[in-house]
Amino acid sequence: MQKIPKNILIIGAVIILAIIGAVLYFFLGSNTTPKLLSAEAKNGDITENINLTGQVKASQGVDLAFEMQGKITNNYVKVGDKIYAGQALIVIDSSILQSQLQQAQAQLSTLNIDVVKSKADSSLQTQYLSSLSAAQKSASTVKDILFTISDIQYNHFISQTQENIALQSAKEKAVYSLLGKENAGLWTTQSISSLNGGAFGLIKEAIANPTQENIDIGLSAIKTAIEDMGNLANSIPIDTALTSAERTSISLAKTNINLESITTSANIQAISALKVNNSAIITTTNAQIEAAQAAVDTIKTQISKTVLTALFNGQVDKDNAVVGQIVSPNVPVITISNNNLEISTFIPEIDLQKIKISDKANITLDAFGLSKIFKATVFSIDKAPTNVGGIPAYGAKLKFDILDASILSGMTANITFTK
Repeated sequence: MQKIPKNILIIGAVIILAIIGAVLYFFLGSNTTPKLLSAEAKNGDITENINLTGQVKASQGVDLAFEMQGKITNNYVKVGDKIYAGQALIVIDSSILQSQLQQAQAQLSTLNIDVVKSKADSSLQTQYLSSLSAAQKSASTVKDILFTISDIQYNHFISQTQENIALQSAKEKAVYSLLGKENAGLWTTQSISSLNGGAFGLIKEAIANPTQENIDIGLSAIKTAIEDMGNLANSIPIDTALTSAERTSISLAKTNINLESITTSANIQAISALKVNNSAIITTTNAQIEAAQAAVDTIKTQISKTVLTALFNGQVDKDNAVVGQIVSPNVPVITISNNNLEISTFIPEIDLQKIKISDKANITLDAFGLSKIFKATVFSIDKAPTNVGGIPAYGAKLKFDILDASILSGMTANITFTK
């Protein structure tokens, strides 16, 4: 092993001692006292920010389309225009429908129910008056026949035989129904001539006051009286004591009674049939009027659909309508929204319990940068989740505390809740 020269060892030792001395002086040789730094401890809350992203939307927004094909004739608005509920926005041609409406209205105007009822009432009243006149003649005719039979009775059938009693009974019934007097089976022509009651009197009352009700009562009464007079004529015994003139009078009486019976029954039936017919005409006319009115209403509804109107106050967001263009059914041509803007967002499930309705949030919009901050309040949180990117989230809506006119629907919103 080779030996290290002595002078090198001495130099190395000196260097080591110098280093040790410098270190000891740095740590132990200085008289300066080290300074201690301190800070005051205070109580405070730990805050957490919840950051969400949403979009500004109108609370009401709708695409409007026509229900039928047509040519655009008018476009009254453009994008950005303020609109008002009920305002006409876009119109398509309705000339064909207008022509159809005129025809339908003309058809409806011909179906005047008041005119139809008036004609029906007039025809019925005419029949009533005609029947009343015939009934007046019938009453006079059968009264004269009653006088003739009474004379024949007085001349030949006063004794109380069975046949005469039957004739007396039939006469009592005929006098009562025709002239309103009971127990007049043996009355003479002179006594009977003073009577004016019964069917004869009811006919006179109907002539004095020709209401349909009075005429109906009179016709019914004279019909019964004529039937009773027919029974009376048939009750006259065929006796050899009757003169030729009396036999002729009886035969003629039976013929005339039969004619008056036929006339009266025919008039009563004519009135009844006319009432049924008039009722049917009125019913049919009412049905026609309803159908015609329905046609008018249907066309008016179709015409109303040729005009797109604003459903609410707001503004026009999109307008694809071009005058002269043919539009197809159910294809949107204009989009409108109201002026009530809100922010729509989703709250992740993990943050749902931290955000409540009425919570306040700071809002920045990408359109304005971070320097402009808006205030908003939560007013709606969905009860059921929506899958957003594979994560359950709950839809929420916020309303601007103060709505700035520069805020537009569709802007991206950055939402910060401080908890």
